[in-house]
Amino acid sequence: MENLKIGVVKISIKKRLFVLILIVCFIFICISTSYALEGNGINVNNLDSDVNVNNLDSDVNVNNLDSDVNVNNLDSDVNVNNLNTNVNNLNSDINDSDNNLSNDSNNLNNNSNNNNNNNLNIDSNNSNNQINSNNSLSNGTLTLEINKNKVITFSEYIKISPNLRKSKPNELSQNSIIRASKYVNWYIYKYGKLPNSVKIAKYRYSIPEFLYLISKTIQYKMLNSNKTVKPKYNLKDPQNIRGGDVIGSFSRKKYYSYVKNVLRYMNYYKVAPNLISTSGGLMQYQTIIFVFSKIVAEKMLPRTVDLDISNQNSLNKKIPKYVRPGTKNILNSKYNGGRKLYLLSSRNAQSNSEYIKTLAKKITKGHKTKLQKAKAIFYWVRDNVRYSFYFNTKYGAKKAIKNGRGNCVDQSHAIVALCRASKIPARYVNGNCEFISGKRYGHVWTQILVGKTWYVADASNFELNGFGVVNNWKVGTYRFKNIYRSTPF
Repeated sequence: MENLKIGVVKISIKKRLFVLILIVCFIFICISTSYALEGNGINVNNLDSDVNVNNLDSDVNVNNLDSDVNVNNLDSDVNVNNLNTNVNNLNSDINDSDNNLSNDSNNLNNNSNNNNNNNLNIDSNNSNNQINSNNSLSNGTLTLEINKNKVITFSEYIKISPNLRKSKPNELSQNSIIRASKYVNWYIYKYGKLPNSVKIAKYRYSIPEFLYLISKTIQYKMLNSNKTVKPKYNLKDPQNIRGGDVIGSFSRKKYYSYVKNVLRYMNYYKVAPNLISTSGGLMQYQTIIFVFSKIVAEKMLPRTVDLDISNQNSLNKKIPKYVRPGTKNILNSKYNGGRKLYLLSSRNAQSNSEYIKTLAKKITKGHKTKLQKAKAIFYWVRDNVRYSFYFNTKYGAKKAIKNGRGNCVDQSHAIVALCRASKIPARYVNGNCEFISGKRYGHVWTQILVGKTWYVADASNFELNGFGVVNNWKVGTYRFKNIYRSTPF
């Protein structure tokens, strides 16, 4: 009986050893199978996707997997029917959320090159790995030449819709501005001057407004942005337009700095610049528009821009003029009598002085109409009697002209005296004005009578103001005080 018991124990031990060996073999097989799967590029333990393993067209027979993997729990966003047997060729967007895997930028570039031939820029600082198109920049060189006669560079003709809309667009696509830029370049090449206005999205824009739009488009392209451009309306024409020859090669960084300067100027003054200072010379207003519009018309910003532009060309000789329908200059007035009263000499506007008479004849020589003479007198005073800050009259017309400086009152004395000496009625206007600096002052300017209209003439700003144009203070907010034949102050 004891031997029998011992035998039973021995048999039991053998069975247990046999079962243990089977279990060890089973575990070994499972581990081997798992490593085999990892060798094929799939980490089974790390799969956190919506892949339907039963549909995988691979060399792995899922049905033979004798493991603890629950196939039904594997999730995927991938269309499994499109998966290939070679896992190494899969360009998937599967991320391992457990390990917070992030794609290496080189791998992303490789994937994008496999999908298309476009040049893509990866923003490595973006945690979402957003891919931005870098097609707005070019490695090419844009060469622009204007000789004394005409523009040399040709641009394709773009047909602009003749239809117009009355409401102002709140935003414009960059493509619509590019098309308008091509039209402007074609117009310059064809006629040797700027158009008076430009139609974009069936709305008519003034040339200063167009300059703002193309400047913003260049800015957005530099920032690699496809944002729409918000127009800035009621921008005014520049005054005292001048410039010189512009010759040189400008890098993208350099000409972009000029674009930013133009935008800053227009945002602050609400006026287009009369010129910009470049490393190649003073670029006149009309030339700025030609160069900027040509850059925009290229679609991709050139790496460099080579310029050889003569200032003595037809483009810079003509200034575009456009007045939007319904626009009214509230600083001009209708004539309502009293002409002779505003021809008389006064203590500070000495129109009977021989010095004043002689100078008036010199200034108006060659000008036939009263309008031409009035403009000639205004611009002479603006350019030769520079503004100096002080209150009330200090010199009077004669001394202010000789000194070459004066405040708004003495500048007005000079204009009134020279106009009256030329038999053109002129008078003083007094008001309280908010200047572009944000400060309010009492201010004096003149009105000159031509025909049935009193035209505003404010010489207090050499760069911003012109005959009939005031840009250095806010016209819509001034408070009128009085009109004078002769000032009491």
